[in-house]
Amino acid sequence: MSSSPLAIPLIVLMALALQLPSVADLLTRDEVQQAEALLDKQPRTAESVALRGEIDYRKGNFDRAGALYKEALGMNAKTARAHYGLGKLAIGKLKTKQAIQEMMRAIELDPKEPLYRFYASEAWALEKNYAEQRKQIEEYIALNPSDPDRLAEAKAGLEMLKALGNDVASVDAPQNPAPIPLRKSLNLVFARVMINGRGPYEFAVDTGASQIVLSEKLAGDLGLTPVTSTIMHGVGGGGKIDTKLYSVKEMTIGDVKIKNVPVGTFNDPLVSQLADGIFSTAVLSDFILTVNYPGNQLEISRKRPAANPASEVLPAWYFSNLLLVPVQVNGQHRGNFIVDTGAVTTVISHNMAATLGVDEKTPGAKIDLGIAGVGGFEGVVLRVPNVTFKTAKNSETFPQVVSINLKEMSKMIGTEIAGVIGFDFLDEYKLTLDYYAAEVRLTK
Repeated sequence: MSSSPLAIPLIVLMALALQLPSVADLLTRDEVQQAEALLDKQPRTAESVALRGEIDYRKGNFDRAGALYKEALGMNAKTARAHYGLGKLAIGKLKTKQAIQEMMRAIELDPKEPLYRFYASEAWALEKNYAEQRKQIEEYIALNPSDPDRLAEAKAGLEMLKALGNDVASVDAPQNPAPIPLRKSLNLVFARVMINGRGPYEFAVDTGASQIVLSEKLAGDLGLTPVTSTIMHGVGGGGKIDTKLYSVKEMTIGDVKIKNVPVGTFNDPLVSQLADGIFSTAVLSDFILTVNYPGNQLEISRKRPAANPASEVLPAWYFSNLLLVPVQVNGQHRGNFIVDTGAVTTVISHNMAATLGVDEKTPGAKIDLGIAGVGGFEGVVLRVPNVTFKTAKNSETFPQVVSINLKEMSKMIGTEIAGVIGFDFLDEYKLTLDYYAAEVRLTK
């Protein structure tokens, strides 16, 4: 039996076509530019409009993303990716009920998409429904997603939930907790922390940490047994490292007790010389927190402060236990910056530096400067001269700032980080964090 000479080439071409990545695949791999280029070649449908919303979300254009998600639903109310997008935006503003509703609708419309399960677990965690969070993580893992970092995070999260049960990081505090003394050193702020009745230990108070971490030495001294391990993202090195996860029965800071606390570990010799651990303020997100730099204290309140004309209220977005605020750079470039008391200096991303005309090829830009973080030492550090950071009411000008690679951190939280606001910006302010109102206040 003879066959057409075109048969084999046609089969080969069809196989190659089947292997081409979709826009969604490219976004999963964080290849945003390639995804946008591919999307430009596709017709305008409800799905493609929702994917355009996702690209704007990745770029930090949240208002534009929301408008596109709603446009997609206007074209087709059953567009799962648009519901998913609105759910992520609701998570970013801690509108937990809306986030759950949108995520569960996305799952109902497309139960085989792993990402919807992953973010649904995050929404249920904000609602403190840990049984439902665990269920969604199990479903995510069962779908076997092609995302090794997130899959490792999910598996570790599931092991921690099994170990901790339904009582995770519960806080016991008096009605009016006393201010907690802070000590300033090397452009960081430190507080004393007790762990399982032992201590006190010196912890850096860090609004830019997604979880509490201990030095491996301290974990060993306390006799803690690892529950599991995962990948921790942070500044420096490759942007991520392996970390062990432990369960701490009780942690005390001031007169606030936190029970059943999941903690990570670090093994960086330089960081270990500075602190026994890093205290993530997100664990106290049910309170209004003020890092009072001039007063050298951490203030904890159950009530929002009264309106103060001297304060500036910045709208914030909440991603992976971090708060991001919009900042203008040199009057014309806007980006979302992490508010980070654990950063010794304010930095910008390489992408932001490029918009200011500085990259690795710029004469004199590349500098031999050791910037350390939990991920190790930063590889490429650039000098960017004459930078002004401006919010609606406040501005800070620096003769130069450094630029570092924030790509892994951006990938971890799912949206572009333009930079980090650190000690040299914050040290003259009272910095108030209101997680559930998604607001940051600056008061001089």
